[in-house]
Amino acid sequence: MFKQINLPQSTQKDDGFAMYHVDEETCKLLLEEGDTALQFTFPEPNSGFAVALLTDKGTVITGASYKSDTHNTTMQSEAVALARAAQQGETRIVAITGPNCHNCKQLVWESSIRSKIDTIVIIQEEGNIKQIPISELMPYAWPDKNLNK
Repeated sequence: MFKQINLPQSTQKDDGFAMYHVDEETCKLLLEEGDTALQFTFPEPNSGFAVALLTDKGTVITGASYKSDTHNTTMQSEAVALARAAQQGETRIVAITGPNCHNCKQLVWESSIRSKIDTIVIIQEEGNIKQIPISELMPYAWPDKNLNK
């Protein structure tokens, strides 16, 4: 049902969070899986956003946006992917493509601090693949890494 890949061991950062090295081949696979998932956007295929994430078990899970006419009840692709992962008992997210908005960065951040994995955000700009830890995208995050609100 979901693709499986082999992951290298994580390294421990000074802050106690785990960090995984995601090789370029895996980044490309995740970007391709996200692109493929665009066909599942609702109500119109290829009309929204889609992402792919990688769990610490090596599982690749996709999510596609589900638009609402009211907009505020739209389910964003990152939230869909995170929920699909959680439904499989996979809550330790190593990497994700996107995220496309701050709300989604917040969801990825909260997942990261609960799992103690500094999730890698994979983006492609002008043909170049970039990997950015979610901690660098959330310099003034709430809650903080210790879940202090």
